[in-house]
Amino acid sequence: MSSFNLVQIVPSLDSGGVERGTVDVANFLAEKKIHNFIITSGGKMIKELNKNFTHIHQLPVDSKNFFYYPLIAKKINQFIKANNINIAHVRSRGPAWMINLMAKNNIKTIATFHNVYAGNSYVKKFYNKGLSKMDHLVAISDYVKETIIKKYNLSPNNISVINRGIDTKYFNQPLDVSIRDKIIKTNQIDTAKKIILFPARITSWKGQLEFIDVIKKIDTQNILVLFAGDTKNESYTKLVRDKIKQNNLEGVCKILGGVNQDEMRCLYQIADLSVSFPLRAEGFGRTVSESLYSKTPVLAFDYGGVKNQLEDLSEIFKVKPQDFIGLPAQIEKLLSLSDDQKKEVLEGVQSFIERDFSKTNMANQYLKLYESVKS
Repeated sequence: MSSFNLVQIVPSLDSGGVERGTVDVANFLAEKKIHNFIITSGGKMIKELNKNFTHIHQLPVDSKNFFYYPLIAKKINQFIKANNINIAHVRSRGPAWMINLMAKNNIKTIATFHNVYAGNSYVKKFYNKGLSKMDHLVAISDYVKETIIKKYNLSPNNISVINRGIDTKYFNQPLDVSIRDKIIKTNQIDTAKKIILFPARITSWKGQLEFIDVIKKIDTQNILVLFAGDTKNESYTKLVRDKIKQNNLEGVCKILGGVNQDEMRCLYQIADLSVSFPLRAEGFGRTVSESLYSKTPVLAFDYGGVKNQLEDLSEIFKVKPQDFIGLPAQIEKLLSLSDDQKKEVLEGVQSFIERDFSKTNMANQYLKLYESVKS
């Protein structure tokens, strides 16, 4: 029997890094036969949870209506009391404010900053700072910790860094060749070409439009670019499609849309290069570690949480943020690596990721935190 009784509170469990971290921690606790709770509005990732040890309670904690928060807070409080919960771990700003609106006398509270959050207006900063009003804070990278300390004038003593982790056990399993063959056939991917993978949802700050300008400056005769990520932002996706067409790059650039975990793993395997060029620093940037663990070289803007992942690795993986002028030469350099050169630059990378950026490492650190802050 554990010394704590935990509830994680997350707006939804549909997709994304926040949601993945929530599920990974819950399943880790379930493997240790530790009962735990999640309050969420719902989502397709619920089916990934161990129903014997992780118990879902659905409430509209995805609400953006601040005036509705006191009512939701009351329901959360009733649930916490009814289940003798002594730790509430919030993973988003809305749920943090809901917890702030209820009495916290008999529980300890934890909040994870999954990013630094945009917006410098007084109202936005006030809303964002709701996460900081917990008993203990977690930042998903050194970059996030350093930034929130400055942005919200926080004490560093109450903030732990627990890096987001990738599922190394999953990536070590044999690859399902049938899934790989299907995604190649369905999308007519010519694997004889040099494949550049751009793994990110298609939205403006991820930098797809800017990357098309970079591709225009490269000899594309033997290159194929795959944009893999959800296309829910339809207006921006249309801009990307139109720009590809306007520059006669239909045979070079393919928009695959949203792919599942198995499909993404296959894409890492067939890619010669994986890139990450967001227009603003990300809190972590999980695709960088996933690509490298798949033995696929990466090229990424060297800032934010990505900088933390790459700082002890080869300089060949890094490019100065926003240096779109220097990108074509860097891309061509990486694509021209021989098998021996590729093996050399990737030497020791998997062990490094397992040590610092694995799901197991992340979950173990959360377990230690829960045990240390229990009421």
